[in-house]
Amino acid sequence: MRRLLRALPVFILIGVLLSIMSMEGDRRSGSREDEGYPLSADLFLLDTFCTITIYEGGGQEALQTAKELLGHYDLLFGPEGESSDIRRINERSTDRVAIDPDTAGLFESILPVYEAAGGDLEVTIEPLTELWDVKERTVPPDEQEIGSALSRICYGGWHIETDSDGHSYFVAEDPVLRVDVGAFAKGYIADRLRDRLMKDGVSSGIINLGGNVLCFGSNMDGGDMHVGIRDPEDSSSYIMEIPARDISVVTAGIYERYFDYDGVRYHHIIDPATGYPVQNELLSV
Repeated sequence: MRRLLRALPVFILIGVLLSIMSMEGDRRSGSREDEGYPLSADLFLLDTFCTITIYEGGGQEALQTAKELLGHYDLLFGPEGESSDIRRINERSTDRVAIDPDTAGLFESILPVYEAAGGDLEVTIEPLTELWDVKERTVPPDEQEIGSALSRICYGGWHIETDSDGHSYFVAEDPVLRVDVGAFAKGYIADRLRDRLMKDGVSSGIINLGGNVLCFGSNMDGGDMHVGIRDPEDSSSYIMEIPARDISVVTAGIYERYFDYDGVRYHHIIDPATGYPVQNELLSV
């Protein structure tokens, strides 16, 4: 992620872009409100707070279907649990693991990101993210531990296969390969939830997966949605608003998942080239 983070300062001279909290447009009386909109559901899934809001179409049935689909992805892409494809890949006893079509879709969506990120985003980074467990750690790992984890990063060491019956498989080309889809999954899930909502008749809504905010259609007044960019040093205030329609607005920051040690902040955004959390002038992008 190093190059991506350093490519952005020119766009954020007024401050650092920070974790997103969705903000609805002004609500005035109108036909959508008369019909009971907006409809909203709050859930704690994907290890974060999630909100699905429908402004028009679909109704409660579409909202319930979206909630169930989000729960499905939480089980499928989580690092633990019997239904987790990620756990099955990481605990495999063979190099070829049968996976759900949605898991295959997620990994296939990762491939173009490799090229765009130039190696700064790496799905086989699990040995490092496991080592730098900022929820539990209070001191950084030593150089030997970091070097050992770095040696297990397998750039491009996997692919997806689909057989003639349509069954999908994750194929690991290195026995030490382990994956962490945390940098990729929420964006993929948000897109799939939008697709399902629209299929079920929803014409406008917001999907907020812990700072991964997807807006489609219009707000209650027929205008753009507005996404607030939170000040990382004051969680109750915003530094700006971004109008958004049919687009995702996403941040990754260093101010929620971290520990401080000897005057240095060690956070969860790991550079796969160095094995250390990214260190630069940015709090978030």
